[in-house]
Amino acid sequence: SSSSDGEDDGRRSSRSSYDDDSEDSDDSDDSEEEEEPLLKYQRLGTSVQELLDTQGASCVSCSSKVLAVGTHEGKVHVFDTLGHIEVKCFEAHQGTVNDIGFDEHCEYLASCSDDGTVVIVGLYNDDKVVAS
Repeated sequence: SSSSDGEDDGRRSSRSSYDDDSEDSDDSDDSEEEEEPLLKYQRLGTSVQELLDTQGASCVSCSSKVLAVGTHEGKVHVFDTLGHIEVKCFEAHQGTVNDIGFDEHCEYLASCSDDGTVVIVGLYNDDKVVAS
């Protein structure tokens, strides 16, 4: 009977050590989840601010290389990612620009508008395709 008690004690102690370990791992998981990611914030440059003050933006899209802003006047302005330098500006549409997208390599920009057109332009060349 004492050997069976010893076996029970052994099982209990192994269970309790397992439970203690699992609680510790849960605590470490919780602390990792609670840790807030470090983010770097930076104000957009004055070129974007001036555009927003004068014309307003109907849509905005950002890639790894550029920031594009569509306006209610049908223009698309392309800035460096910090918003300091206007890389390109073109009158794409006769109505409000609704959305802007980039190709996989960020060489072309596509925009669509209330006027029913889609315009694709080259960011680093003069290519331009208009579809209605």
